[in-house]
Amino acid sequence: MERTSVRAQKWQGANVGVQEWRGATLVLLLAIPLAMLPLPYAVGAALACAVVLLALIDPIWAVYAAILSVPVQELVMLPGGISVTQAALLLAVGALILHTLIDPERSIPFGRLFLPMALLMLALFAATVFTPYSRTDALRETLRWSTVPLIYLLTLRSFQEAGGGGQEAGGRRQEAGGGWKLLGLMACLLLAPATDAVVGLVQFWYGIGPPSFGIGGGHMRSSGTIGQPNSFAGYMNQSWPLALSLMGVALIWLWRGAPRRLGLIAFAAAGSAAGLLLAALLTSFSRGGWVGAIGGAVAMILATIPLLAPRLRRIAWRTAALTVGGLALVLTLGSGGLLPDSLTSRMSSITANLRIFDVRGVMITPENFAVVERMAHIQAGWNMLVRHPITGVGPGNFSTAFNQAPLPGDAPITVRPWYVSRGHAHNYYLNMAAETGVIGAAAYVVLIGAVALQAVRSIRSARGMLWRGIAIGCAGVVAAVAVHNIFENLHVLNMGLQLGTIWALLVVAEKPV
Repeated sequence: MERTSVRAQKWQGANVGVQEWRGATLVLLLAIPLAMLPLPYAVGAALACAVVLLALIDPIWAVYAAILSVPVQELVMLPGGISVTQAALLLAVGALILHTLIDPERSIPFGRLFLPMALLMLALFAATVFTPYSRTDALRETLRWSTVPLIYLLTLRSFQEAGGGGQEAGGRRQEAGGGWKLLGLMACLLLAPATDAVVGLVQFWYGIGPPSFGIGGGHMRSSGTIGQPNSFAGYMNQSWPLALSLMGVALIWLWRGAPRRLGLIAFAAAGSAAGLLLAALLTSFSRGGWVGAIGGAVAMILATIPLLAPRLRRIAWRTAALTVGGLALVLTLGSGGLLPDSLTSRMSSITANLRIFDVRGVMITPENFAVVERMAHIQAGWNMLVRHPITGVGPGNFSTAFNQAPLPGDAPITVRPWYVSRGHAHNYYLNMAAETGVIGAAAYVVLIGAVALQAVRSIRSARGMLWRGIAIGCAGVVAAVAVHNIFENLHVLNMGLQLGTIWALLVVAEKPV
């Protein structure tokens, strides 16, 4: 028996040695070609190999890569002409398929939001099939939308394997957790937009940007790497509520006697991110972004105050009253001309953007150009819906329908002299109706309603202070984006990866029964 045991130990040791030798050989085979490349390419290739290997081990790394790629998607192009974000999405698809095949007995967690997402995808596909314009553009837009349910499923799968919360397809639930995966995801969701916020603040302060972004005093509207101030403001609105909520969680932890050093680090990190994001949002001078931020703040206040103790609840209501008073004071100062002209003009034009009027016959001046142009696109979107009420002009075909000359006998879609499209109807709800008809618009509204209802469920039943703070922050993001979409189209430039992950976190945060 002793000889057999000794032989077994030697055999196991030999196997370990063989495995270590194989691993060293593999590393050497990868290192030799990398060493022959120029340093920037070698670093990039090594990083790509590391991300791929990590994603094969755990799908959460593919989620990290996709989120972090959004700010640099237009800056870095990989061989073959694909962007970093497209490569990250291919990695996400591969990771989801691979981990599903490895463990086929584990059901894919869909959560409550997958069904409304699937209905919207069906509406987009139907509009693609029946579009009277470009099916290529329609298919491209539909594929762009498909990244949202992809990142949503991959996030749920990652936390399912981590023992995270959320509802599985079979009705079973698991405990909310996540550990390092959750911390890593929070870091990515804040780091990517915060880095872009720094770029936007530098642009504002040093006056970097096209002349059309100028606001006087040598400053420029912040646009970051996103390229457009309004879309950049939408990116900020997808992140600052989460940072602010996590800052509040860290403050409560410190108040409850958590380890001082860790609490201070968490508070400083979340607070710095929130400050950068809000400052960049302000310097974007996006009227829709500011209104969206107010909507997000109101949602967070309404979600937080009922959860507080009675004494803190009274303080919170007083703080909310002071905030409203401060906002009223700012509006009063603005109307009295006591604020900078650039800020006053942007604030006063918010109400002008909400006014509905017929642009035909309006005398265009430099002062009303932006408002009239916006209303011209809104009227064009309405004309598209009237002409194609069921399935619209097709996803991604707003500009095609806008720019195309009408056939003989047909009424024009555009309103003179606006013949060049800005790409969307300046109201995403109307834009969705114009591109996908009443079917797609109804599916989108149902999806937003389902997300809002999921946010309420998550806030009420989230387990632990951290998850409740995450739920409140995600609810703020949902509200900010929903309000901002009244003025813009925020489902562009793969920002849906950030939003789809936020939606998944709302599902994960819900307390199991």
